[in-house]
Amino acid sequence: MFKLEMAKQYEDFFHRPHDRSFELLDGERKIMISAPHSVEQTRNGNIKYAEPQTGVLAKLLHDELDCPVIFKTRNCFDDANFDKTSPYKDALKEYILTHNIVFLIDLHQLAPYREVKINIGTGNFKNISDLKYINFALEAFTKHRLGVVQIGTPFDASYPYTISSYIASNCHIPCMQIELNSKMLWMESEECELESVFEALKEFVLAIESGK
Repeated sequence: MFKLEMAKQYEDFFHRPHDRSFELLDGERKIMISAPHSVEQTRNGNIKYAEPQTGVLAKLLHDELDCPVIFKTRNCFDDANFDKTSPYKDALKEYILTHNIVFLIDLHQLAPYREVKINIGTGNFKNISDLKYINFALEAFTKHRLGVVQIGTPFDASYPYTISSYIASNCHIPCMQIELNSKMLWMESEECELESVFEALKEFVLAIESGK
Protein backbone atom coordinates (compact mmCIF):
# COMPACT_ATOMS: atom_id res chain seq x y z
CA MET A 1 0.00 0.00 0.00
CA PHE A 2 1.31 3.44 -0.95
CA LYS A 3 2.00 5.66 2.05
CA LEU A 4 2.26 9.36 1.22
CA GLU A 5 3.74 10.35 4.57
CA MET A 6 6.44 7.71 4.25
CA ALA A 7 7.19 8.92 0.72
CA LYS A 8 7.65 12.46 2.09
CA GLN A 9 9.97 11.19 4.81
CA TYR A 10 12.05 9.28 2.28
CA GLU A 11 12.26 12.31 0.02
CA ASP A 12 13.63 14.29 2.96
CA PHE A 13 16.12 11.48 3.60
CA PHE A 14 17.71 12.04 0.17
CA HIS A 15 18.03 15.78 0.79
CA ARG A 16 19.97 15.30 4.02
CA PRO A 17 23.78 14.94 4.19
CA HIS A 18 25.14 11.40 4.49
CA ASP A 19 28.56 9.98 5.23
CA ARG A 20 28.17 6.92 3.02
CA SER A 21 28.19 6.96 -0.77
CA PHE A 22 25.34 4.46 -1.12
CA GLU A 23 23.17 2.03 0.81
CA LEU A 24 22.25 -1.54 -0.09
CA LEU A 25 19.23 -3.00 1.70
CA ASP A 26 18.85 -6.78 1.76
CA GLY A 27 15.58 -8.40 0.70
CA GLU A 28 14.02 -11.81 0.18
CA ARG A 29 12.87 -11.39 -3.41
CA LYS A 30 15.06 -12.12 -6.42
CA ILE A 31 14.19 -8.92 -8.31
CA MET A 32 16.47 -6.01 -7.36
CA ILE A 33 15.87 -2.26 -7.60
CA SER A 34 18.63 0.29 -8.23
CA ALA A 35 18.55 4.10 -8.00
CA PRO A 36 22.07 5.38 -8.81
CA HIS A 37 21.00 9.02 -9.31
CA SER A 38 18.96 9.48 -6.12
CA VAL A 39 21.40 12.26 -5.16
CA GLU A 40 23.47 14.66 -7.28
CA GLN A 41 26.18 13.05 -9.38
CA THR A 42 29.26 14.36 -11.16
CA ARG A 43 29.85 13.46 -14.81
CA ASN A 44 32.90 14.73 -16.66
CA GLY A 45 33.37 17.36 -13.97
CA ASN A 46 29.80 18.66 -14.22
CA ILE A 47 27.22 18.39 -11.45
CA LYS A 48 23.99 16.75 -12.60
CA TYR A 49 20.64 17.09 -10.91
CA ALA A 50 19.56 14.57 -8.30
CA GLU A 51 16.64 12.23 -8.98
CA PRO A 52 15.52 11.69 -5.36
CA GLN A 53 12.12 10.22 -6.18
CA THR A 54 13.84 7.19 -7.70
CA GLY A 55 15.33 6.52 -4.27
CA VAL A 56 11.92 7.09 -2.68
CA LEU A 57 10.37 4.50 -4.99
CA ALA A 58 13.18 2.04 -4.29
CA LYS A 59 12.72 2.37 -0.52
CA LEU A 60 8.93 2.06 -0.81
CA LEU A 61 9.27 -1.10 -2.92
CA HIS A 62 11.68 -2.50 -0.35
CA ASP A 63 9.11 -1.85 2.40
CA GLU A 64 6.18 -3.26 0.45
CA LEU A 65 7.70 -6.23 -1.38
CA ASP A 66 10.97 -6.89 0.46
CA CYS A 67 12.94 -6.38 -2.75
CA PRO A 68 16.67 -5.84 -2.26
CA VAL A 69 17.52 -2.27 -3.23
CA ILE A 70 20.59 -0.10 -3.72
CA PHE A 71 20.61 3.69 -3.95
CA LYS A 72 23.09 6.54 -3.78
CA THR A 73 23.17 8.74 -0.67
CA ARG A 74 26.15 11.00 -1.35
CA ASN A 75 27.85 12.51 -4.37
CA CYS A 76 31.52 11.49 -4.23
CA PHE A 77 32.30 13.32 -7.50
CA ASP A 78 31.23 10.22 -9.39
CA ASP A 79 28.43 8.86 -11.53
CA ALA A 80 27.70 5.18 -10.97
CA ASN A 81 25.68 5.07 -14.19
CA PHE A 82 28.55 6.40 -16.33
CA ASP A 83 31.97 5.79 -14.77
CA LYS A 84 33.98 2.77 -15.91
CA THR A 85 34.74 1.78 -12.32
CA SER A 86 32.33 2.35 -9.46
CA PRO A 87 32.05 1.03 -5.87
CA TYR A 88 28.28 1.16 -6.39
CA LYS A 89 28.44 -1.15 -9.40
CA ASP A 90 30.94 -3.41 -7.63
CA ALA A 91 28.65 -3.82 -4.62
CA LEU A 92 25.62 -4.36 -6.85
CA LYS A 93 27.41 -6.99 -8.92
CA GLU A 94 28.61 -8.86 -5.82
CA TYR A 95 25.16 -8.87 -4.26
CA ILE A 96 23.50 -10.13 -7.45
CA LEU A 97 25.99 -12.95 -7.88
CA THR A 98 25.88 -14.06 -4.23
CA HIS A 99 22.11 -13.82 -3.76
CA ASN A 100 20.89 -15.39 -7.01
CA ILE A 101 19.15 -12.24 -8.22
CA VAL A 102 17.33 -12.93 -11.49
CA PHE A 103 16.30 -9.43 -12.66
CA LEU A 104 17.43 -5.83 -12.16
CA ILE A 105 15.29 -2.69 -12.50
CA ASP A 106 17.37 0.51 -12.67
CA LEU A 107 15.30 3.64 -11.99
CA HIS A 108 15.93 7.13 -13.39
CA GLN A 109 14.04 10.39 -13.95
CA LEU A 110 13.37 12.18 -17.22
CA ALA A 111 13.50 15.95 -17.51
CA PRO A 112 10.00 17.43 -17.05
CA TYR A 113 10.04 19.19 -20.44
CA ARG A 114 9.96 15.86 -22.29
CA GLU A 115 6.61 14.69 -23.65
CA VAL A 116 7.37 11.02 -23.07
CA LYS A 117 6.28 9.88 -19.64
CA ILE A 118 8.16 6.58 -19.46
CA ASN A 119 11.26 5.44 -21.33
CA ILE A 120 12.28 1.78 -21.22
CA GLY A 121 15.96 1.19 -21.95
CA THR A 122 16.97 -2.26 -23.15
CA GLY A 123 20.44 -1.66 -24.57
CA ASN A 124 19.00 -2.36 -28.04
CA PHE A 125 17.64 -5.59 -26.53
CA LYS A 126 21.07 -6.77 -25.42
CA ASN A 127 20.36 -6.13 -21.74
CA ILE A 128 16.96 -7.75 -21.89
CA SER A 129 16.13 -9.96 -24.84
CA ASP A 130 12.95 -11.69 -23.64
CA LEU A 131 10.06 -9.54 -24.86
CA LYS A 132 7.70 -10.89 -22.22
CA TYR A 133 9.37 -8.71 -19.60
CA ILE A 134 8.93 -5.63 -21.75
CA ASN A 135 5.28 -6.57 -22.21
CA PHE A 136 4.91 -6.92 -18.43
CA ALA A 137 6.19 -3.38 -18.01
CA LEU A 138 3.98 -2.01 -20.78
CA GLU A 139 0.92 -3.72 -19.31
CA ALA A 140 1.59 -2.33 -15.84
CA PHE A 141 2.17 1.25 -17.01
CA THR A 142 -0.77 1.13 -19.43
CA LYS A 143 -3.12 -0.19 -16.75
CA HIS A 144 -2.39 2.86 -14.62
CA ARG A 145 -2.75 5.26 -17.59
CA LEU A 146 0.61 6.90 -17.03
CA GLY A 147 0.97 8.28 -20.53
CA VAL A 148 3.32 7.81 -23.45
CA VAL A 149 5.77 4.92 -23.06
CA GLN A 150 8.72 4.68 -25.45
CA ILE A 151 11.29 1.91 -25.81
CA GLY A 152 14.88 2.92 -26.43
CA THR A 153 14.26 6.64 -26.78
CA PRO A 154 15.41 9.12 -25.65
CA PHE A 155 17.72 6.74 -23.72
CA ASP A 156 18.53 3.17 -24.76
CA ALA A 157 20.93 2.21 -21.92
CA SER A 158 23.42 0.78 -24.40
CA TYR A 159 26.53 2.55 -23.07
CA PRO A 160 28.63 -0.29 -21.58
CA TYR A 161 29.04 1.35 -18.17
CA THR A 162 25.41 2.14 -17.49
CA ILE A 163 24.16 0.06 -14.58
CA SER A 164 21.89 -2.08 -16.74
CA SER A 165 24.48 -2.77 -19.46
CA TYR A 166 27.23 -3.48 -16.96
CA ILE A 167 25.14 -5.86 -14.88
CA ALA A 168 23.65 -7.64 -17.89
CA SER A 169 27.15 -8.22 -19.25
CA ASN A 170 28.78 -9.24 -15.97
CA CYS A 171 25.96 -11.05 -14.17
CA HIS A 172 24.09 -12.45 -17.19
CA ILE A 173 20.62 -11.50 -15.99
CA PRO A 174 17.93 -9.38 -17.67
CA CYS A 175 18.25 -5.68 -16.79
CA MET A 176 15.84 -2.87 -17.58
CA GLN A 177 16.49 0.86 -17.26
CA ILE A 178 13.26 2.75 -16.57
CA GLU A 179 13.19 6.53 -16.96
CA LEU A 180 10.18 8.25 -15.40
CA ASN A 181 9.12 11.80 -16.20
CA SER A 182 9.82 13.98 -13.17
CA LYS A 183 6.44 15.71 -13.41
CA MET A 184 4.81 12.40 -12.44
CA LEU A 185 7.04 12.05 -9.37
CA TRP A 186 7.20 15.54 -7.84
CA MET A 187 4.72 15.55 -4.97
CA GLU A 188 4.16 19.29 -5.35
CA SER A 189 3.30 18.96 -9.06
CA GLU A 190 -0.29 19.11 -10.30
CA GLU A 191 0.62 16.20 -12.57
CA CYS A 192 1.94 14.04 -9.74
CA GLU A 193 1.25 10.34 -10.26
CA LEU A 194 3.69 8.98 -7.69
CA GLU A 195 1.19 6.53 -6.21
CA SER A 196 0.23 5.18 -9.65
CA VAL A 197 3.90 4.85 -10.63
CA PHE A 198 4.56 2.95 -7.40
CA GLU A 199 1.62 0.61 -8.02
CA ALA A 200 2.71 0.00 -11.62
CA LEU A 201 6.26 -0.83 -10.55
CA LYS A 202 4.95 -3.13 -7.85
CA GLU A 203 2.78 -4.98 -10.37
CA PHE A 204 5.73 -5.19 -12.75
CA VAL A 205 7.90 -6.82 -10.07
CA LEU A 206 5.17 -9.34 -9.24
CA ALA A 207 4.64 -10.13 -12.94
CA ILE A 208 8.36 -10.81 -13.39
CA GLU A 209 8.28 -13.09 -10.38
CA SER A 210 5.22 -15.04 -11.48
CA GLY A 211 6.21 -15.12 -15.14
CA LYS A 212 2.74 -14.06 -16.25
